[in-house]
Amino acid sequence: MLRVNPKNCVIAALAAAWFAAGVAMASHDGSWHEEDSAYEQAREAVEHGEALPLHEVRQRLRETFPGKIVATHYEFEFERWVYEFKIVDPQGQLQKVHLDAKTGEFVMKSDY
Repeated sequence: MLRVNPKNCVIAALAAAWFAAGVAMASHDGSWHEEDSAYEQAREAVEHGEALPLHEVRQRLRETFPGKIVATHYEFEFERWVYEFKIVDPQGQLQKVHLDAKTGEFVMKSDY
């Protein structure tokens, strides 16, 4: 018989709600539908020439900011669409680096 821990059900429900809220908030100007994921938004932007493919932007990131990429986001910040990367640099510090999605140019870096 399968035992279900009620605490795990609550955690799963909260995680699903958090994910759904994040997807809904990803929209900026109404050009993207709320149900679109950031992945779909980025894919459509690449198809329309509004963003570079992720592999190209990741290559530019590695050339300037060495380290291990631990997370990637596509979001509207700084009045433009950006790829946000969380990286662990060679010294073990976690950093957040934003690159312009259309040009791949550096926008901002911050330490955690």
